[in-house]
Amino acid sequence: MKTDNQGGKRQIKDLTLRELDMIYSLTRVGDWSYTDIARRYGILESDVRKVVEGYTELRRAAEKKLSDEGLRQDPSPQLAKKKPRKRRSDARYRSAAERQAAYRARLKERRRAGMQLPSPAPVTDQGSPPDQQFSVTAADIRRQPFN
Repeated sequence: MKTDNQGGKRQIKDLTLRELDMIYSLTRVGDWSYTDIARRYGILESDVRKVVEGYTELRRAAEKKLSDEGLRQDPSPQLAKKKPRKRRSDARYRSAAERQAAYRARLKERRRAGMQLPSPAPVTDQGSPPDQQFSVTAADIRRQPFN
């Protein structure tokens, strides 16, 4: 941040595009005085007036400055350093579609194998053998009196 000799205040040319927009908006809202805005953004009160009066020219200059800075920087250094995704290197399948089809076939086979397995025998904690168990029907329940 560059400062001017007048009390350590910033210059208009040092304001970002966002700061220019905010200064202009705050003056238009009406709740902020020029003094409050100057104090908030570290500029002179006279500079706030200049921003309001010459807003369109200052905004164009800030946009141009922003685009010039973007052109000077090398394009996206993070993308250049990024490693490519690791791909399967086996030659088992000719294409991704064949690999996917084989995967789906394996899933179907697992489902079929899971259905064909016999269900485990029910574990009962009753001591009586299965032939001595009594079954109760709805008719038997209706015949019993309530106590």
